[in-house]
Parts: sequence; C-alpha cells; structure tokens
Amino acid sequence: MTKKLRKLISFQSYSGQEKPILEHIKKDLEDANMEPFFQESNLVVKLTGIDQTRAFIFNGHVDVVDIGNPADWEHNPWAGEVSDGRIYGRGTSDMKGGVLAIMETAKALLAKKTLPVDIWFTFVAEEETNGAGTKQFVEWFKSQGYMNKYQKIASVFAEPTSLNTVEYGHRGNFFIKAEKKGASGHSSRPKEINPHAIIEISHFIADLEEESLRWQEEFKKSHFAPPTITPTAIEGQSKSPNKTSDTCIVHFDLRTIPGFHQEAYNRIKKLADKRTIKISLLYPATPIGYTDPNAKIVKVFRQVIPGVKTEVTDVSTDLGFFTEAGIDGVIFGPGDTAQAHTTNESADISQITSAPHIYEKIYLAWANSD
Repeated sequence: MTKKLRKLISFQSYSGQEKPILEHIKKDLEDANMEPFFQESNLVVKLTGIDQTRAFIFNGHVDVVDIGNPADWEHNPWAGEVSDGRIYGRGTSDMKGGVLAIMETAKALLAKKTLPVDIWFTFVAEEETNGAGTKQFVEWFKSQGYMNKYQKIASVFAEPTSLNTVEYGHRGNFFIKAEKKGASGHSSRPKEINPHAIIEISHFIADLEEESLRWQEEFKKSHFAPPTITPTAIEGQSKSPNKTSDTCIVHFDLRTIPGFHQEAYNRIKKLADKRTIKISLLYPATPIGYTDPNAKIVKVFRQVIPGVKTEVTDVSTDLGFFTEAGIDGVIFGPGDTAQAHTTNESADISQITSAPHIYEKIYLAWANSD
C-alpha cells in the first residue's frame, strides 16, 4: 500500500485542482472491476447489497492545503518519503491515507460473493475550502431519490483520528473577509490621517479577541469547544514607506457551535458595523456536524473497537452536510489530526494499512445488526 500512497501524495491536488488525482483513482478502481463515475467534481462508486433499503457511505476528500515555503520541509512534500515507519508529504494524514484506506476497503468488499446492504464510496473535492464536493454529492443523492429509497443510512468520514477516536460532531465555520477603507496620507502626520485603515482594523481585531474571550466563559459548559474567531491573514499595501495604505483587509476563521451559528456571525457583523468595516464571506458557511452519541453507528464502533474514545472535535469537516440531510455519520480514520496542514506532515503507515480491515468490520457489523 505504501507505493499506492506515494502515488496519491505525488498529485498536487489543491482545492479546485482535483481532477488528475480523481482520474487516477478512477483507473485504479476500474482495474479492480468496479464502475466508478464522476458526479460533478466528485468520484463515486456504488456496490449493491442484498438489502437495498439501507446504505452505508464512506467519504474522503482528495484536496490538500498549500505547502507554504518548500524550503521549510525536511522531506519533499510530494514524494511520500518513508522514515521510521512514517510516510511524509502533504496530505499524508489529511487525508490521502484515509482515501487509500477506503479505496482498499472497496476492493476487499467487492471480492465478497454478497454484501448485506448497499455501500457507497465518495471521493470528494474542495473540502479544504467550502465543502462544495460533499454538498454537491448530498444534493445529487437527494435528487436521485436515494434519501427516500433508503430507510437507514450511516456514514464514515475517513479524516484522521489515529484510529483510536470516533468523532461524532464538529463545529461549523465561516471564512470572513473584513475590509476597511480609509484615508491615504503622509505617515509623518498620523493625526491628519482619518480614518487610518490599518489602525481601525487592528482595533477590530482587538474587539474580536475580547469577544472570543467572552465566548470562552459564555459557552464553557457546552458539549463542544467554545466558539472562536481567529485572524488568518492581513493586507494593507503602500508602495512608499512614508505613505499609509488607504485600505486594509483581514481574513478570519469563525468557528461556531450548535445554537450559536448564525448568531455568532451576526455578533461579528455588529462589531464590524460599529467601526464601519465591511465584512463578507470568502466561501459559503460550513454547517455544524452532529450525530447522537447513542446512534447505531457510534454503538457499532464501540462494539468493534473496545475502548475506543468518542468525542466531538474542534475542527470542521464535511460531516455537517450529512447532518443537514439527516444522515448519521462519524469521523474515523488513519493519521494524526495534529499533523494536518503542518510543515513536514506525516502519518503512521501501520495505521493506513490496518484501516481497511477495520472499515470492513464496521460496515458488516452495522449492516448485520438490528
């Protein structure tokens, strides 16, 4: 499997540039006698079971985030170099290891004479930006009548959890752009520059830091980690060091929790309005993901993996789109969440090779239980 994973890692599959890796996956699955098909920007495979009133779905995204400065990497981010049982490269943990695991699960299940219920494998695009791929799949799944056809559906998102934790919920998020138009002027006379866009934005960042601290107290008893608002990029350009920029732009990552999703955004907008700062969304908002911890899919994991941890996560995934559609789902896969988006990202190879067997057991246990 290491050779196959290295091939997946070699694709610089940034969000919106996933077609080459999906073509590779399609060929690999076709060689295994499956019939994968493109559904908009996604690749989908369906295996038919005896009971076609129930379905199980595996989901994996193939896009990755930027590598940053290549010189900061000790290992080539696109080579999949192996050292001491770990494989290095962009996407090893988040989440090409999980993608390979569900590819191999599909092959293992295809080899069986019969399958108890329908099973879907979805390889989706743009999870790292706005979840457009999974959203497209859910809309298509509904339009084709599958939500009416299936009486019960469960899903697994193969995001990294080190194969020791089942995550049944996650926060939602808004990627926000805040822009302040100000006055341009000579920097030797700062009092005459009104408004000073950069200073106004800096005050706004301070406002949001105070707001975030209030949330820590306000929501400290929540089952989820409290909401957060984090600045991720700032820009205020001037070609002359003695002339102030007349515009300053900052990007924020707002994370929300059940009961405080749209309201969180509304609070940010209210603070922005006070400083006449314009805010907008960089991408459509990502919904909150949540499955009842007593749902069948969670119980099956506890049965198959004694002692497995169950919790909600503070990151966001595509589970929220399934939650909106009424589909139970959990996050469970090889790789380490702490490695996601990092320089020198890596994953434990033994987790990736053992994941398909676990996935197979989970599917069969869910399908064969009441």
